[in-house]
Amino acid sequence: MTLNPYRAPLPAAKPPTATAHDLPYPATTATPTATATRTAAATPTAAATAAVTPVPSAGERRRRRVRRVRSGIWNALAGHGLALTIPLLPAAPSGEPSAVYGVGFVIAQLVLATAVVALGITRTLRRDGANSVGLAIGWIAGMPVAAVAGVALLFALAAR
Repeated sequence: MTLNPYRAPLPAAKPPTATAHDLPYPATTATPTATATRTAAATPTAAATAAVTPVPSAGERRRRRVRRVRSGIWNALAGHGLALTIPLLPAAPSGEPSAVYGVGFVIAQLVLATAVVALGITRTLRRDGANSVGLAIGWIAGMPVAAVAGVALLFALAAR
C-alpha cells in the first residue's frame, strides 16, 4: 500500500523529560534544597507523560479505521430505522394514516440525508474520514431497504 501524498503530517511528539539519573551533575554533591529542586524539576508530571504517546502500528490504525467505518454504517442504518418508525407516531391516530405516513416518511428521509451530509462534513473536518465514509455507505445501502419497508408500511396502513 502506498502512502497518500495529500495526507497531512502527524503532529510531532514532545521530547521526553529528563529523570533524576539523566542529569549531568551528581545528586550527592548538592545541598538538600538544591537536590529537592532539581528532582522536582526533573520528575515528569502526569500531563507531560500523557502527552508522549506511542504511535500505533499500521495494523492497529487499520483496525481502528475499520471500526470507525462500521460505526458510521450502523449509525446510518439506525437513522433509517428511526426514519421508518417515527412517522408512525402521528399516522396511527389520524383519519388518513397512509397519507400522513407517506409525507412523514419523505420528510424523515430528507432530514436523515441532511444529517448524514452534515455529520460527514464535520467528521471529515475533524480528520475522522473513516466515520464519514461509513455514514455515506450506510445511508446508501439502507436507502433501498428503507424504501421497500416504507412502501410496505404504507400499504399496510392503507389496508387498515
